Amino acid sequence: MISPNISILDGSLFFTISLVFALLSFLGYFSFLFSGNKLVSKLSFAALITAFTIQTFAFAERWIYAYKIGINTPPLVDLYDSLAFFAYVVIFGFILIRLFYDFDALGFIVTFVAAAALAFASFSPLAPSAIEPTIPALQSYWLLYHIIALFMAYGAFGVSFGLGILYLLKYKKENNLVKKQGRFLSLLPDSTIIDEAIYKVIVFGLVFLTAGIVIGAAWADSAWGGFWSWDPKETWSLITWLTYILFIHARIAKGWAGKKMAWIAVIGFVVVIFCYLGVDLIIPGLHSYATPGSTPVL
Repeated sequence: MISPNISILDGSLFFTISLVFALLSFLGYFSFLFSGNKLVSKLSFAALITAFTIQTFAFAERWIYAYKIGINTPPLVDLYDSLAFFAYVVIFGFILIRLFYDFDALGFIVTFVAAAALAFASFSPLAPSAIEPTIPALQSYWLLYHIIALFMAYGAFGVSFGLGILYLLKYKKENNLVKKQGRFLSLLPDSTIIDEAIYKVIVFGLVFLTAGIVIGAAWADSAWGGFWSWDPKETWSLITWLTYILFIHARIAKGWAGKKMAWIAVIGFVVVIFCYLGVDLIIPGLHSYATPGSTPVL
C-alpha cells in the first residue's frame, strides 16, 4: 500500500525517491567499512549526491505547488518538511566536509541519519505531507531566515555527532582498547584530524544556532510582543546553545581536546534531537508537532 505521504503533485514523491538513493548510499558505505574499496565509496557518494539533487528538485516543486494553491510562505514549518530539510542539511554538511577531509567512513553515519529522517517523513502518520496554510503569525519574512539558520546548525551538529563517534572508535584503536581491529578502524583518519574537524564543525553550527535563536527572538517580538516566553522549544534551544558554548569554553579556556570533546559532540546531538523532535512531539507548546494536520512553529 502506498503511503498517503507520497504524491507527485506536491513533490513528496521525489523525497521518497531521494530516500531510495540515500538508502543505496547507506548500504554502499556500510559495504565500504568492510571492504575498504574506494570505488564503492565513490559510488556511494555519487548516490548521495543524486539523493541531494533530487531533494533540491523536490523542495523547488513543493514550494511552487504551495504558491499555486495560494500559500505564500515556504512549506517548511510542519514536521514533514522539516524532516526532509533536516536530511537535506545533514547531507549538505557531509558534502562540504568531504571537500576538506578524507572522511569516507563518516558517510555511513550521515546516510543513516538522513535516510532515517526521510523514512520518518515519508511513512509516519505523525508527519502528513499535505501542505496547509500557515497561521498569520508565521506569514513573515523572518520565517525562512529563522528556519534556514537553525537547520544549518542542526546539520552541522549532525556531522559533528558522526565525527565524535569516529573519534571514539579511533581512540580505542590507537590506545589498543579493541581486541579485534577490523578493516573499518584502519580506514579512519588520525584522531587529531578528527578532533580538529569536530571543533571547526561545531563552531560553524554554533554561529548558525545563535543566529537562528536571535532571529526567532526578533520574530517573536514583532509577532507576539515579547522576545522570549520560555516556551518548551525556546527553553531547550537555550539548553542546546549552552551545551555547545560549554564545548567552545572547555576547548579555549580549559584546553580540552580529544575524547572529552568527542563525547560532548555526541551528547550535544542527542540534546539537539530532543530539542527538535522530542519537545515538539511530547511537550505541548507553541512549537508543537503533536497534532497531525496542525501547523506548528519551528
